[in-house]
Amino acid sequence: MQGDTRRQELRKALREASSKQDAAAAIQHVRNILTLSDKPSDVMFCASALSGISNQLAAQPQLKRLKAFLVRSVTVEPILPFITVESVLSNYVLDLQVGGYGSYADELMNPQSSLATSKPDLVMVLLDLEEIAGRLPDLCADGKGAHVEQEIEECVARIGQLLKSFRSTNSARLLFQGCIIPDRTSLGDVGDANLPHSLPNALQKLNQRLAATCRSIPDCVFFDVDRLAARHGRARWRDSRMFLASRLPVSSDLFSSYSRGLVRAFSTLFRAPRKVLCTDLDNTLWGGIVGEDGADGIATGSAFPGNCYLEYQRYLKQLSSRGILLAIVSKNNPADVHEAFQARAADLALTLDDFVATKISWGEKADAIRELANELSLGLDSFVFIDDNPVECEAIRQNLPEVAVIQATAEEPWKLVDLMSEQPFFDAAVVTEDDANRLSEYKAQAQRAELAAHATNRDEFLASLGIVSTFQSALQAPLSRAVQLLAKTNQFNLTTRRHSATEVENFASAPGGQAVVVRVRDRFGDAGVVGLALAINQGDSCYIDSLLLSCRVIGRGIETALLAHIAEHAIRTGAKTLIGEFIATKKNSLCADFYSENGFTQLPSDNAGPGSVLYQLDLTTSPPSSPKWITLEGIQSNELATSALLSS
Repeated sequence: MQGDTRRQELRKALREASSKQDAAAAIQHVRNILTLSDKPSDVMFCASALSGISNQLAAQPQLKRLKAFLVRSVTVEPILPFITVESVLSNYVLDLQVGGYGSYADELMNPQSSLATSKPDLVMVLLDLEEIAGRLPDLCADGKGAHVEQEIEECVARIGQLLKSFRSTNSARLLFQGCIIPDRTSLGDVGDANLPHSLPNALQKLNQRLAATCRSIPDCVFFDVDRLAARHGRARWRDSRMFLASRLPVSSDLFSSYSRGLVRAFSTLFRAPRKVLCTDLDNTLWGGIVGEDGADGIATGSAFPGNCYLEYQRYLKQLSSRGILLAIVSKNNPADVHEAFQARAADLALTLDDFVATKISWGEKADAIRELANELSLGLDSFVFIDDNPVECEAIRQNLPEVAVIQATAEEPWKLVDLMSEQPFFDAAVVTEDDANRLSEYKAQAQRAELAAHATNRDEFLASLGIVSTFQSALQAPLSRAVQLLAKTNQFNLTTRRHSATEVENFASAPGGQAVVVRVRDRFGDAGVVGLALAINQGDSCYIDSLLLSCRVIGRGIETALLAHIAEHAIRTGAKTLIGEFIATKKNSLCADFYSENGFTQLPSDNAGPGSVLYQLDLTTSPPSSPKWITLEGIQSNELATSALLSS
């Protein structure tokens, strides 16, 4: 009864926030309501309240508005309120249009379809097994599966053609949902497990092939709905009566879980993963308090409950292997911590060398994270913080709202890995070579900083680094790294346009177009692909659409070398002037004067769009030049336009 009273109070508060157009308060009330209940009636109530203030929601700085189109062969209408709510809670405001039931082929392939004319940012393709591979259940039923492999090949080819046909005319991001393995088949549990061409085995192979197809299509992600169904139980995932009666693919009590998984999957198309995990030590990385229990008294290792923490450490090690930076943020005596890592090395899955930084003191953790952000030249929205202390967690939420906070439970350490893995903060559909090398690059950055401290002047320091800049087509970088840079680079980004892979390809393939990345190495290591420029000739002018550089290499002249490279290619293709654009954001003030510092003159404001400042440089008299301390590679040999697209 008390819970119901609280629920009614929260619904009233949500109504009031909605009537006042208070988007921030409304979102918080929705979170509170769904913490108590995710009943369809409550979710629909929340969805209705949020839909009424969609413009106010979209105005929130952390929310992104998306035009979305849902292509389907199943009934989705009862699930739509859940998708609306989960999208807002994941910082998206969806303007969602639903295609006709079963008309997916026409919508994806017809250039005059409602999908094509709506020009969405996101297309979600939700098909059932019958439409993807309807013959497979019968072909697998005899236990021999003579034609199963051929059928899988044909299904994959058909779906691939469908998606590639859409991609050839539309640059919207794509999500394709895979198949769910039925909980029961005619072969039974023993047959399904032992016969190589059973339906579960065939569908697993089909899903793997479909995922590979999605990887081959720019800006396309595979939604592994079977993984989600297995987690919650395939036997309860689908209500057979409702599916047979109305083609509703998910049981009503799992609408929220399904919608959450769907939103989590498409988020990887619009949002780069966070880069840094800041972990507490006591009762988080290990059990107990090292300052009180001593190095020998903390819980870690093979025996329970120490093995709970060991599993968490192994999970962090796995995150580190794909480029997530680990940092320690702990209120402790540094000597006690160093002793623990030395004395218990055999019982720990991590060493201090696995951490990019350690902030161990008795100061405020918010200050420590700010210091770390400055040292790494990263925005606070790149950070995740985990701690068992609710007071510390709340302090970070209030003082550093950009930082994602995870509260661990010291009473249930066996839940640490589950708690981490259910978070979307480090989700990535693509992991690049540059990601995997991130830790070594940041440690090399610390070596450069030490060298800089002993140099007598800037030019001497930069010359001592032995910097080499290599220019490549963005299509050869690979393309995924170029799109990743566009998605996550904020501080040195002149326009902050978030282009898709298809749009990058269009720059590369257009006559007089450029899509060029710069790779940087020096005597301390290879920083990888750190910069990108997109430009195109129009008449006798070359327009720079995007020019950006990773914060890791700012201040070494790489940005000027990239500009000079763009200018040189523009001159070779007939351009006489170079036009640059700056669009101010909250984060890119660092590069506000970049064009003026490189000899450009500002054009009158009536030549620019809202919020935009245009600059012009005469290439016939004063083309930019690369700094003398940088060795250049790839300028003459690397074509950045149509020939690069053809060769790739």
